[in-house]
Amino acid sequence: MLSPATPQTAPVGEESPLDVGWTGAVPSERTEPMPDDLTCTACGQGRIVDGYCDHCGTPPPDPRNHFSDAPAAWVGGVCDIGKRHTRNEDAMALSATAAPGSRAVLVVCDGVSMATDSHIASLAAATAARGVLDQPFPKGVGTPDAWAAGAGRALTTAVKEANAAVAATVRDDVPNPPSCTFAAAVVEDGVIVAGNVGDSRVYWLPDAAHDAARQLGRDDSYAQEQMSAGVSRVDAENGKLAHSITRWLGTDAPDDLTPHLTTVRTTPETPGWLMVCSDGLWNYCSEAEALRTLLQDAVGRVGDSPVALAQTLVDFANDQGGRDNITVALARLAGQGSKTSGASRASGETSGSAATAGPEEGDPVHG
Repeated sequence: MLSPATPQTAPVGEESPLDVGWTGAVPSERTEPMPDDLTCTACGQGRIVDGYCDHCGTPPPDPRNHFSDAPAAWVGGVCDIGKRHTRNEDAMALSATAAPGSRAVLVVCDGVSMATDSHIASLAAATAARGVLDQPFPKGVGTPDAWAAGAGRALTTAVKEANAAVAATVRDDVPNPPSCTFAAAVVEDGVIVAGNVGDSRVYWLPDAAHDAARQLGRDDSYAQEQMSAGVSRVDAENGKLAHSITRWLGTDAPDDLTPHLTTVRTTPETPGWLMVCSDGLWNYCSEAEALRTLLQDAVGRVGDSPVALAQTLVDFANDQGGRDNITVALARLAGQGSKTSGASRASGETSGSAATAGPEEGDPVHG
């Protein structure tokens, strides 16, 4: 005699019509798969296989095209490809400690357009420079002047190391070797030391209208030489050779790579913004006072998050045409006053001339 079958219940979610006593599927708790790095951002359905989406065939975006960094709440930046270039040749390297104004390093390098592997050169230079500037500087007798002197020496060393890093990217004898510009600023306890080679820039933009906004250092460019000769900023920066630079980092760089050094001492009574940027931004807003207004308008719209502000300024540049890569790095701190360091070039901080101008955006020789 056969015993009656005993109904069996499968685990929830695994029921089957073959189960004795099955009365229908019981919905189980399901977790939707989360998108990951292999999910196609173009269609949202396929996955990246062998470099392409298996659904729509689109390759994944290059993470270098747009990225941001915020090593501390008071320091951040955005690096963007812009609208006209096929690759992002700008690079940015930041570091900061948590306390506002305590210590930060901001480095921006702009790869010279049309030069071979300039995107690799700029990243190598920025990373190498940050590695130097991240190290503590000797304070000597413990005064701000002693620290600033040490920072100036470190910036000079950072340029040398960055230049060596660019040279190390060259594997073959190419007619247009990798090259880039350099701009950096170091902050410690409210003291800023900035340095640059080429036409990437550092700005000090205090909040108060009675404290002058200013560019720290000066460009190594044909446009700068024209302005020094009395040509207006508007005419010089919009001329045919405006972006021909007279100094740059690379195997074919000039012998003298001493950075233009500037020191700014800040105080809590005069807050402001330190900005390091590539010409992708200042192409559209060059003069320091106008740039301060642009930044303050952005603060009114998005608040004082450095990354949010940097993104707003990148959006501004793209809205104006985005004809170059765009990098904006910001640090929020207090202070006023600046002086040009004696370590700057004694001959007026420029080198080259119209006849010896170096790389230019779009020039097939140096970019």
